[in-house]
Amino acid sequence: MKKYINYLQEITKEDLRKGLLGFGMFADKLPAIFSAKPFYDYCEIKSFPTFEKIGRDYVRYECMRNTNIPRPLSIPSPFSYSNLCNCIVENRDEIIKVLEIKTANQKYKYSQIHIQKLSGSESLFQMNHSYADKDQELVERIQKIPITNRFRIDADISSCFPSIYSHVLPWALVGKNVAKTNRMDKTKWYNILDFYSRNIKNEETNGLLIGPHTSNFLSEIVLSCIDNELADKYNYIRNIDDFTCFVKTEDEAERFLLDLNDTLKKYELSLNTKKTKITKLPMNSEMDWVSSLNSFFIGDTYNEKGKIVFKKQRLKAYLNLAIKLANETGNAAVYTYAIKTIANTCIGKLSKQYYTDIIHHLLCLYPYLVHWMEDYVFDIFAIDKEKIKIISRDLYEVGITRHIYEACIFPLYWSLKYNFSLDANYIDDSINSSDCVFMLLAYLKANRNKDKEAKKKIKDIAKSLVSDIDRYWIFIYEVLSKEELPIGEYRTLKKRNISFVKREYL
Repeated sequence: MKKYINYLQEITKEDLRKGLLGFGMFADKLPAIFSAKPFYDYCEIKSFPTFEKIGRDYVRYECMRNTNIPRPLSIPSPFSYSNLCNCIVENRDEIIKVLEIKTANQKYKYSQIHIQKLSGSESLFQMNHSYADKDQELVERIQKIPITNRFRIDADISSCFPSIYSHVLPWALVGKNVAKTNRMDKTKWYNILDFYSRNIKNEETNGLLIGPHTSNFLSEIVLSCIDNELADKYNYIRNIDDFTCFVKTEDEAERFLLDLNDTLKKYELSLNTKKTKITKLPMNSEMDWVSSLNSFFIGDTYNEKGKIVFKKQRLKAYLNLAIKLANETGNAAVYTYAIKTIANTCIGKLSKQYYTDIIHHLLCLYPYLVHWMEDYVFDIFAIDKEKIKIISRDLYEVGITRHIYEACIFPLYWSLKYNFSLDANYIDDSINSSDCVFMLLAYLKANRNKDKEAKKKIKDIAKSLVSDIDRYWIFIYEVLSKEELPIGEYRTLKKRNISFVKREYL
């Protein structure tokens, strides 16, 4: 059974730098137009230089959750982010030594979602645990934990990433007393790490940015210290900041929550009481709605590729069940599960027409579903471009009406990817939103349309924001020419024709 530290030891310094810098700057919830690989290649040619050591602001972006509440994501300045990546790589060995000590008392791998080498990907992180499930010995060990226990505890850290105090990193790495004694010594490696982790957030000490993969790496330093204090006493698993623990008595369940809360306090963190619950066992091994969807009889006819055929009447019944379960549970994740299931089937022409109408309706109600459209609906079922255009138009209107700008950004992205016109006032709408990514997509669309007037209008906005360049850097940098950018690192980078937008969208 692989231990947590084994996963980290597999990652060389070169893997770590490339994974974090080349493939870990942009969150996967952004439209798939961005890439930091050209910037990584530029840095590699320059032997990974240290850029100006100053605090820089960052781009804000909102991504919808399945509760229709936005989650704040961030795109760091490439220069402060590169400095942080370099610092992590240079201190890789020291960090791994600490994590090896902090996880040595674990009977199995407590942390389930973390930085690791991924098959077929140069990225080092995915926001799911499907790759962890490939370790069958670990799976079997975890499945046996509840057997002799009577209670399950679910607990969650309140606003985990935004609450991680940068000075806690040295506390976790060398101990609070040593860190505080040497806090003014800027030559200590752990203080340098603290410094660069602050610089990607405008020198703020509170919080890690949500989105960049460096945050997932740094958070594990703190969270592994919490595991270290609890692993001798309790059996649990942790999915980033979500804890699932199994105990024999209700008193022990209460003690786990007290111990967890006390340990969190040592690192300036706290429990999310709204998501904390104790459940008596036995309970369903899967959520009721998952069991209901899995037990649905899709059919027993297969096509030549071995995919089960989902006939229209069965598909209607399945979608009605999904809608019923989503309404009963108040959990729109039911829809993503159903969408992924349907993507593994074969649907005919009539079924496809019906299905895309339902998807059209659901997208307008739950814009967070945009992230599953390309891979699980549009591309896999070869949805007609005109249908995607109609869906995009209506979703865009929902976004403008409800100020959910992600619901405007993805229709613009799809119009570029699938090459159709989008009948919307996207230039003025994007400017009125002040949303950096929205304005960039609007510019790319105007550029594709060769609309000189629209391009000039949005370019003037980019010029007016130059004084706040780091907060809007991805928009300003991509829109303005090297002569229009201020003298400094952005202009130098632009002279090398480096873009953070994939070429097919330029």
